[in-house]
Amino acid sequence: MIATRSCRAMVLALALGLAATACTDHLAGITGTTSIKVDLVSPADTGSITNRLQPTQNTLTVNLSAIDANGKPDTNYSNQLQVYVQYLGTLTPDPDQGQAPLQVVQMAGGSASNVFITLPPAVYGPVVVWFDDAADVGKTYATGVSPTLWYRDPFVVDIETPTSETSVDAFYVGPLDNKNVAVKGSRYGAQGRLVVTSVFSQGYTVADVNCADANGTPPCVSADYDYLEIFSYSAPLDQDKRFISEGQVIDGFAGGVTEFDGLTEIGFPQTFISTIDINTAREPVAVKLDPLTWFSTNKIEFERNEGGAIEIDNAKVCPLDNDYVTYKQWKIDPAGVADPATCTGDHAINVITTGLQLDPATLVGKTLPKVVGMLRPINIGSFNIWIIYPRSLNDIVTP
Repeated sequence: MIATRSCRAMVLALALGLAATACTDHLAGITGTTSIKVDLVSPADTGSITNRLQPTQNTLTVNLSAIDANGKPDTNYSNQLQVYVQYLGTLTPDPDQGQAPLQVVQMAGGSASNVFITLPPAVYGPVVVWFDDAADVGKTYATGVSPTLWYRDPFVVDIETPTSETSVDAFYVGPLDNKNVAVKGSRYGAQGRLVVTSVFSQGYTVADVNCADANGTPPCVSADYDYLEIFSYSAPLDQDKRFISEGQVIDGFAGGVTEFDGLTEIGFPQTFISTIDINTAREPVAVKLDPLTWFSTNKIEFERNEGGAIEIDNAKVCPLDNDYVTYKQWKIDPAGVADPATCTGDHAINVITTGLQLDPATLVGKTLPKVVGMLRPINIGSFNIWIIYPRSLNDIVTP
């Protein structure tokens, strides 16, 4: 831009002993494209806060127009636009992680008509499509966003289920990692409940369950990926600062999705409870570990039940080692194939019973008829450790 400085009046005023006037800069006006206008052609129904779209309704058509500083079409604009979708607080794909945009749109003569956009297979909450030319050689940093489309809020299963169970990162990457979520109900509708399944010093676990009727009558059952850990950094409280209890029904929760060494967590959470309703009979039955398949051909079962209760039958208690000294983790061998002296190998389950009146040294070498615990993994690439946390002595049947 060219600036012209107008100071003669000031100099003349000083020479004549008159009051000086201020010196001002006159900058040339902004020219060229400053924004992108986005007109939604379809769908005709964008949903609303009370009438949500489903994640499968993920295609739209838009018309794009370059707009100049005077709010007029700029027919000289022919840049390429990157396309991202913004939902749950972040852009997808993530440009800060070097991820390629959803697609690229070529503008010509200041417009692009009937552009077909396919959103990711699952988007949630209020959604806008973002367009910018920041990667174009002649970038102007002009941006545009679509009208808001209202999709349903996520359920627990949407947070936990990996994009592909067969992918190498299925154990430590989730579809909504680094998003800010608000889960406001059960995927099972009127018969569904969000039930607290354990409470610990820095959080709790929750299960999305399907009860016998709309009154929440037990028994209540859950399915794969219906379990989640809520990490509150201190004793978990609801919105009114009341302590949360095992067996309690909650209305929902909100917070940021993170992966802590492969464990999906909700961090910096809020928990919402309208009515005090506690019934441990609504907790789903623990899923039985199959020692013949879970460690080999069906290892994904650990991920499917992450944050939930699993049951291990007839496991041998291993000798205590440095893991017990350092982390208070003692080991059991569900399959009877680990090294009997050290219990090393891929088939050991770590158990943490800190706070319970139990000395594992008294159990070494014995076979436990049943152990139940909340499953938390440590998954860093191909490094996998499975840890269970019994909730009370009732979760451990000794010989």
